[in-house]
Amino acid sequence: MDNNNFQDRIDEYLLHSDTMSEEDKAQFLKEIEEDAEKKEQYEFTKNVKQAIVSRGEKLKAMTEFQKEMKSHYHRKTWLWISSIAAILVVGFFAINPLLVETSSHDNVRGDENDVFEMTAPADSIDTDSISSDTITSLHK
Repeated sequence: MDNNNFQDRIDEYLLHSDTMSEEDKAQFLKEIEEDAEKKEQYEFTKNVKQAIVSRGEKLKAMTEFQKEMKSHYHRKTWLWISSIAAILVVGFFAINPLLVETSSHDNVRGDENDVFEMTAPADSIDTDSISSDTITSLHK
């Protein structure tokens, strides 16, 4: 029972020394200096608590590092996706006018009004079936 009670006092000193009175602290330190077994128990408990805190800090640091790496990976992925999208959009607008321009000139010869302003040659007007009555000439 005495050993458990002393363990509670060790825990109080290690965890809540700021709330202990100076007299209680001095008495505790004197007690562990005078009793080698209690000092050994105190040192062991202190080392275990430090190892737990250190392990907790390492786990926290690892978790933060993993979060940062995931965030970095997502940023890098989005950067790649947005870069590819930008290249495709710029490429589309750079190539599209060239395609539209060449395809529109392939179908039209000369100016666009030349098609509608053409006149028939003079010699073709005389032999044109529209200019003479073909039905009458057939009956003759």
